Amino acid sequence: MDDKPSDPDDYELFLRLFARDQLRVLAYIRSLIYQPCAVDDVYQETCLELWRSFSTFRRDQDFTAWALGVTRHQVLKHWRTRDRDRHVFSEALVDELSATALKLGPEINVRQEAIDQCVQLLSERQRELVQLFYGENHSAAAIAQRWQRSVHAVYKSLKVMRRSLADCVESKLQNEPV
Repeated sequence: MDDKPSDPDDYELFLRLFARDQLRVLAYIRSLIYQPCAVDDVYQETCLELWRSFSTFRRDQDFTAWALGVTRHQVLKHWRTRDRDRHVFSEALVDELSATALKLGPEINVRQEAIDQCVQLLSERQRELVQLFYGENHSAAAIAQRWQRSVHAVYKSLKVMRRSLADCVESKLQNEPV
C-alpha cells in the first residue's frame, strides 16, 4: 500500500473531512491519555496514519467513525509501547469509550473548549497546579515539597481549583447550545 492516496481529489476530500472532525479526534485522544506531551505525540501520529490509511476509507462510510477507529489503534499502540505506566486500559474499555465518543459527537468538542477556556481563566498558580498534578502526574506530596507547603494545603488548593473549574465549565455549557 502506498504511503498516501494518489488521487488529488482525495487530498481535498481528506482535508475537508479531517478539518471537520479534528477536534473530535483530539478530544478522544485526550479522554484516554492524560499526559499533554503524549497526547500531542499520539495526535501527530494519528494525523499521519489517517492520511496514510485514507485509501481504505470508503465514501459510503461515516468518516468520524472511521477516523476514531484509526485513532483507537494509535492509542492502543501508544499504550503497548509504554510499559512503564501502570494505568493501561483494556481493549474492551477502549471499545466502550469509542462507542460513547461517537454518541456524544459535537458535545465533546464543546466541553473540551469550555474546559480549555476555563483553565485559561485560572490564576497562574492554579494553572501550574493543573499542569503539575494532571499534566505531569506529580503527587500532591511532590508538589507540596516543591512549593514548600503542606500536603493538606496542596489538596485544599486542588479542591478550590476543581470547584472553580466545574463552576466555570457549567456556566459556559449553560450559555452555549450543545
